[in-house]
Amino acid sequence: MLQSEWWFNVISHEIKRRLFEVVGANPKAHLSPYCWRSRMALANKQLSFDSEPWHITEKQRIARSGGVTAPVLVDGEQWVRDSWNIASYLDDTYPAYPLFAGPSGKAKSLFVNHWADNTLHPLIFRAVIAEQFPLTAICDKDYYRERTLRKFGQAIEEIGVDPESARYAIKQALSPLEATLAETSFLGGDAPDYSDYILFGTFQWARVASRAAFWPPDSTLHRWFETLLDAFDGLGRSQPPRSAL
Repeated sequence: MLQSEWWFNVISHEIKRRLFEVVGANPKAHLSPYCWRSRMALANKQLSFDSEPWHITEKQRIARSGGVTAPVLVDGEQWVRDSWNIASYLDDTYPAYPLFAGPSGKAKSLFVNHWADNTLHPLIFRAVIAEQFPLTAICDKDYYRERTLRKFGQAIEEIGVDPESARYAIKQALSPLEATLAETSFLGGDAPDYSDYILFGTFQWARVASRAAFWPPDSTLHRWFETLLDAFDGLGRSQPPRSAL
């Protein structure tokens, strides 16, 4: 699934899919962990797509999806919103190169999905928001300010004042993941599955949003993440890090 033939498959099929993805003021800044989940899922499936840069204030562009958030996959006449729904749709519609190893694999990925969303993301948000917010498109800044105040009861500047304490909490939260990856190459075993792509999306968001690393270069997490950055001919690594934005 990490083989270089993926790009051959991309260019040898007619592109008919579109993926609406959240971007910052710089369209090269793909800031959404959820959109990265869908990017990696499509690559795993060897399915080509056109990226549609999207801002949260452009709700009318994705109205046919029935929602107001990205990612949204347009596959022919099908509009599928939400990264989990997209992964499920892809496995149901395109059985080759499965994202889930049967019901047990899907249940495992669902757990990782909830763990990332509810445990890791609030901590990472606190750790990176001071560096991330300047990347936000001007048209979206008021929305993110209002949403942050509503969700956390604090302004962005207050939340981002102590990133180091958030980083310490992230390190503690990641210890079971690091212990697991010390004994297996991926959460999917010998090859990555959707549970790996969920967490890759989380840490790719952090890589785009912040200059600071979340682990030392000799850690198992670093090895795992670097391997996924290089997957699919470097799809993840083609995204410039925060230092280059």
